[in-house]
Amino acid sequence: MVINKIPNIDISNYEIKKIPYTRPEKKYESYSKDNYSFLFLGNGEKDISRYSFIGIHPHTSIKFSSKIFSIEQQEKKWNIEVNFWEFLERLHLKTKFHDFKFPANLCGGAGYFSYEIVHEIEKITTKTQKNYNIPDFQWIFFNEYFVFDNETNLAWKIRFNYKEKSNFTKKISFIKPFKINNISIECQKEEYIEKVKKIQEYILEGDVYEVNLSQQIKGKFSGNPYDLFKKLYHLNPAPYSAFLRLSEMSIVCSSPEKFISAENSKIETRPIKGTIERGKNLVEDEKNKKLLLNSKKDQAELFMIIDLLRNDIGKVCKYGTVKVIEPKRIEKYQNVYHLVGIIEGELSENKNYIDLWKATFPGGSITGCPKIRCMEIIEELETYRRNLYTGSLFMMNQKHLFSNIVIRTSIIVNDEIFINSGGAITIDSNPKTEYNETSIKLASILRSIDYENLL
Repeated sequence: MVINKIPNIDISNYEIKKIPYTRPEKKYESYSKDNYSFLFLGNGEKDISRYSFIGIHPHTSIKFSSKIFSIEQQEKKWNIEVNFWEFLERLHLKTKFHDFKFPANLCGGAGYFSYEIVHEIEKITTKTQKNYNIPDFQWIFFNEYFVFDNETNLAWKIRFNYKEKSNFTKKISFIKPFKINNISIECQKEEYIEKVKKIQEYILEGDVYEVNLSQQIKGKFSGNPYDLFKKLYHLNPAPYSAFLRLSEMSIVCSSPEKFISAENSKIETRPIKGTIERGKNLVEDEKNKKLLLNSKKDQAELFMIIDLLRNDIGKVCKYGTVKVIEPKRIEKYQNVYHLVGIIEGELSENKNYIDLWKATFPGGSITGCPKIRCMEIIEELETYRRNLYTGSLFMMNQKHLFSNIVIRTSIIVNDEIFINSGGAITIDSNPKTEYNETSIKLASILRSIDYENLL
């Protein structure tokens, strides 16, 4: 059935029910085998991620691949071939969640922008290999949501009654516990080091200041991906952790990094740049913390990306409203310390969140500076397409937006698992240290899959 139209996601009414507060990851357990569902977990300091969300019972699924949108509802499917940003603009204007009472006004469609959406923004020649297939973009609207306030320990169940009924929930069966084997690495230490040196040559030639280089690990996967998420979240409860079941794929994310958040016209982004391993004891831990805080190299990395992001959000913000609220702060995680910057701006009256995505994606912290030339170098030096890695998971309506950077993440497609890790390369980088950093960042994931000494 082919219908050349925007899907109807109009909502006639909604119901909010207060429920006893429980840990969101526990509540999600009974929905973890649904074909479409999501869990976004807030964890950490109050100003990092106060709310957690669950979405169940899909109403509308929207996927974008090969320049075509594929739309699914309960009893119909159709395709639309239209400009990517034009379609998002039209659909975004149909969302009315922001008109509802709290906490229903926080809800919206959830999904992801893969890194490959960059090709809908810039003319970057693709040179990397495509070794697994997923849509470049997905946006799912659900019939039911759970909202958890982790500060006040309050929780709500919200049901939206769409004018056009649709619910295509199906259960997926998993017989055995999860298992991973046949692990392989994109490049060995010596090859990664040579790539770092090549980037440093580009820096000396004046092409770039900083490039984010990554590599991929892949293997065979069996069992329920949510069991992997539970193990990983127990080891490393990162503030922007998420689990998404999207039919043929699962996303197991333990990201520490916010990309863009927005409430009405207030915009915020929090790039991470600068990493050091946690110490093995209190003395060593404090020493490492001070080393990172006083590192000129890491501070330079952070300040370059802060400047890039100031410029990106400045394209769609009111003149004079873009400000660096906090130029450098240190955040503590299970295996590492990170340096983080906080930037704010006020969205221009004639701009909306789709304009914001187009102006800022992909995040500068995972490309480098200047962004376009860095992405060309990434295509040259990395072997495989990043796909979802360094893209963004999000939930959005017209007045509320949450999104993270997809790092420290496993992508499970059919019976394969893909994990990437990387870091920022500057002229001051030590190539061997940069390779070791990829291992440090993946410590919790590698431990969760029983491959601690892989890198």
